[in-house]
Amino acid sequence: MNKPFSVNEIMSEAWNFAKNNIWILIGFTAVQFVVILIITSLLTGMFGGESTVAVLIQNVILSLFDAFFTVAFYQVIFKQIDEEGEPEFPDFVPNFMKALNFVLVKLIIGIILVFLIGIISSIFFMNTPDIDTTDVLNPRLWPIFLLIAIPVTYFTIRLCFVVCFIVDQESGASESISQSWTLTKGHFWLIFLLFAIILGLNILGAMALFIGLLFTVPFSSLILIIAYRQMVNNYTDEEEILIGKSES
Repeated sequence: MNKPFSVNEIMSEAWNFAKNNIWILIGFTAVQFVVILIITSLLTGMFGGESTVAVLIQNVILSLFDAFFTVAFYQVIFKQIDEEGEPEFPDFVPNFMKALNFVLVKLIIGIILVFLIGIISSIFFMNTPDIDTTDVLNPRLWPIFLLIAIPVTYFTIRLCFVVCFIVDQESGASESISQSWTLTKGHFWLIFLLFAIILGLNILGAMALFIGLLFTVPFSSLILIIAYRQMVNNYTDEEEILIGKSES
């Protein structure tokens, strides 16, 4: 690495950017919340919310919307970081292939996590068949919650930059997973601390009658974008072959 970087530095840069682009952050989130509410209401009215098929259809449609919205948000933020001036309308239109790659990444990660959770749960309940699973507050279930939280947290941190690589370097699904895994190597606890800060900020946002989430949700993504940029820019020439291979 060329130079060290810190959580304070990342948070400071993210805060300065947020102050200069506050309406972009809040506007994006407000539109996202409204559209999700409208889509959810329409889908519930069309398919109902009780059958498994209806729930599956709603989740697929909402997941697609989330992918396209996330890609559009990251496109605008990266352009604002790299260039001066106001964003233009084309900047807000998500790239179709990038959004599909993000959907594919979420599907791959989801399958891996479901597989791991299934194995952990099967082993746990095979050894404790007498546990009452209907009471989620049962202290005897706490160990399984912890065992599940460990791999979920680990994979979340190691793969937190996939969308950054998809949008910033136009990486494919498998390539972005590999790149995020490489970039986060040796920085687990720093990113863990960033996620702890993000969690705290969103709790405070929810406590402010949920209105605060209009800022804390996009600010959370901004923190990760700034962290990604600092880490990528901090690689040596030899290491850049791994991180920037999509550009070659």
